[in-house]
Amino acid sequence: MHIADIDYISTHGRSFFHKARPISKVIFSVCLLTALIVSNELFFICGILAMMFVFTFMTKISLKLVCHLLLYPLFFSSIFAVIMMGQSINEVMVIIFRAISIAYVLIFLIMTTSYVELFGFFSIFMPALLIDVLIFTYRSFFILLESMTQLFKSIRLRGGYHPLKLITNLKNMASMIGILIIHSIDMSERMYHIYALRGYNGAIHLRDIKVFPLKSNDIVLMAIGILMITGKVIVWKL
Repeated sequence: MHIADIDYISTHGRSFFHKARPISKVIFSVCLLTALIVSNELFFICGILAMMFVFTFMTKISLKLVCHLLLYPLFFSSIFAVIMMGQSINEVMVIIFRAISIAYVLIFLIMTTSYVELFGFFSIFMPALLIDVLIFTYRSFFILLESMTQLFKSIRLRGGYHPLKLITNLKNMASMIGILIIHSIDMSERMYHIYALRGYNGAIHLRDIKVFPLKSNDIVLMAIGILMITGKVIVWKL
């Protein structure tokens, strides 16, 4: 499954989490992120990670795609953990599992909430210009990612990439980055003209996001998030 399929999952899901309102999902995610950031207990962090795996099966999200995305925080956190090898094993494991858990919570939020609903909720208290920038960046990211993938395949098929030819690889990769930069500039101009023809006047009018009344699944989500912070700040310390 391609990374761009996240939108399809978040838009077409019909599970308990997909039907919840954006405000409850954001509060749930913020509570979990706060609990993970302030926590130094490996057992508590692993408990949240295990809970997220259970939620993944409940929402029928592709576990393969989630694990593929989690490889990135695993890789970079492992590098940071190697630098801190002078610390205890417990602290090293806390760094790695905390990074994975934080990334997991954000991935889960994106995969269960369409970007229109997510940005629509943020537009309630964020400037319209900033929301427009986020929407355009989000859309352009997947377009450039697909262009980069196709361009890299073309370079490999023409013999421009070989594991043993480091200098040639660097030269061709630099040329590929230059082409992508030119393509991104041209794409931004075309995108602006397209939106201008469609009546864009400096602000994208997203659909109204209903905050109230909260449903039972919204209350359950927020309660779980609050319980995580309560368990960390109060019960766990006792």
